[in-house]
Amino acid sequence: MDDNDDMKPNQPGREPQAGSAAEAFARLVARVAEMEERLEGRMAMMTRALEHIAVEKQSLDVPDYNPTLGRINGNIAEFAKQMKAIKESEALKMTPESMAERIMAAAEAAREADRIAIRDARELHRQAIAAMNRGVGTVRTREQQQWHILYAIGGAILAVSLLWLIYPGWAASLGPQNWHWPERVARRTMGEPTLWDAGIRMMRVGNPEGWQAIVDAAEMRQANRDAIAACEEVAAKAKEMVRCTVRVETPQS
Repeated sequence: MDDNDDMKPNQPGREPQAGSAAEAFARLVARVAEMEERLEGRMAMMTRALEHIAVEKQSLDVPDYNPTLGRINGNIAEFAKQMKAIKESEALKMTPESMAERIMAAAEAAREADRIAIRDARELHRQAIAAMNRGVGTVRTREQQQWHILYAIGGAILAVSLLWLIYPGWAASLGPQNWHWPERVARRTMGEPTLWDAGIRMMRVGNPEGWQAIVDAAEMRQANRDAIAACEEVAAKAKEMVRCTVRVETPQS
């Protein structure tokens, strides 16, 4: 028998069955319980689905478009700036008449620059010629100065030579005394090999008696060198003058 038939009111001509209301209520309770189970299963499935969606959304890596958008904005700004410069350019505002005037002005400026360059080149050429002329004159002047210097050197050499012939020792006396230039000049003039020989010759010629006395004294000391040495030792010990006996040979006639 159908459930709907159980819930229908008693129809005419039929007798009500015993316990039909309790059975209908029991079936209703069972159906409600079944529906609750199905609803709980669907709710659990929806909960798991929502949790899965939340997890996937958290793990999803969304790219950062800020740098790309920044570059795009920069390019757009640069393009806008260039378009503004093109819009404000004088070339777009130029008319055929103004272009002709500008061409004429540029040509005039170019011709003026050429005139200035030609004038400067002429001035440089003139200065170069003047410098060459001055250089030629300077060379001639230097040659004359060199000849004058040579003449002066020759005259000085001639004057020194004449002065040397007249007074040979004047140049030697100009040097320091420890260089002995006068003595060396005298030795070379006399033709002696050493300064000692030159001095002997000069003393012998200048004062023969004095030179002979020097020779005799030297010979006497040489002959009495032992006695003189002993006397010198005694005088050194006594620190005073002492008598000393020497032998003198008879001079040869």
